[in-house]
Amino acid sequence: MVKITLSDKAYHALKEKIINLKSGSYLSARQFASEIGMSYTPVREAFLRLQREGAIKQVPNVGFFVENIDLADLYQSYEVRECIEPFVLKKAFNRFTPEHISTMRAILEKQNKNLTPGKIMQYMRLDIELHEIMFRIYDNRPLLELYRSIREQHMFCSNKIAVAFHEDAVLEHKTLVDAIEEGDLPKALNILNSHIENAKQRMKEGYISVIE
Repeated sequence: MVKITLSDKAYHALKEKIINLKSGSYLSARQFASEIGMSYTPVREAFLRLQREGAIKQVPNVGFFVENIDLADLYQSYEVRECIEPFVLKKAFNRFTPEHISTMRAILEKQNKNLTPGKIMQYMRLDIELHEIMFRIYDNRPLLELYRSIREQHMFCSNKIAVAFHEDAVLEHKTLVDAIEEGDLPKALNILNSHIENAKQRMKEGYISVIE
């Protein structure tokens, strides 16, 4: 079982705060530490972690500010997904068990329950959890950490660009799980590639609606 550190807790709390702030909003690490009742050190670590992910920017002797959404950066995150997810699916495909399929279907049910505007973070976490299963099966830690990093970078701005949830995304997940259960690798790869491309287009539509 992975141990959750104070820095991890501060990181997730800070991310929850950021999704409700406008780009350019000021953030004080000491003030946030006071807000969540935590010491300064783990909160400072959380701020620096989010700075590395591009969610916030530090101005020396001033503080931290929420960064602008960059469409180019978001596109690059999808390009990474297009490279590594099909590769991992191919490597893990013959290792899927009925238990894995059952777990994926349970996640899909939870996603359906979170198809509401106020539950974007829960929905996104379930999305990541679903895709992570094949990474866990393949059991390549560097690839899993790369995937998590890419998804975390995108997640902080999801609340701002997701104008509405798309049931299409859940349906795409369902057809992917069906193909895996059927043991049809070519079909599963085609669905996965289409799903990532469709997700990229949905992201683009949401981004454009925000900046217009």
